[in-house]
Amino acid sequence: MFQTWMEMFLGKIGKYLIDFIASYYYFIIPPVILYGVFLTISSYNLKRMEKSVNRKIIEQAKTLIARDRGINYVDLAGRINIDWERIIKKRSFFPFISQESDLWVSRVSKENVREIIMQNDVKIRLVLERNRIFISSPEQEIRKNLYTKFIHKVSRRKY
Repeated sequence: MFQTWMEMFLGKIGKYLIDFIASYYYFIIPPVILYGVFLTISSYNLKRMEKSVNRKIIEQAKTLIARDRGINYVDLAGRINIDWERIIKKRSFFPFISQESDLWVSRVSKENVREIIMQNDVKIRLVLERNRIFISSPEQEIRKNLYTKFIHKVSRRKY
């Protein structure tokens, strides 16, 4: 009965695939676990560097605001300079990096780290607003629920 059910729902190829995994799982599981550990270490390596970058952004923003109280966001973001080579040398303990939900790894290089960490232009703004250093307008102090915003956008209701 079970064999008939497997063939009916999975097909012949699915049944053979399940039989293969059941027969040879001793040889399949260890490489999967090793690759999972490899991805975990790579992801942790990237997170360490990302925390260091966030800390540098906050430190530089505080010193720039202390020097010039009337600085606007464009000038502030333009003056923040991150020394990528120093951060990589100081914080990287593994030659690979990986994002949390990614199944692929990248080599640690200045270009790869900068591209992954600063993947969008609003990264500096997000770091500064989360630490309440630079809030662009009083409206943005209250965080909006993005799910209800999307539902209202789809249903075309004003919120």
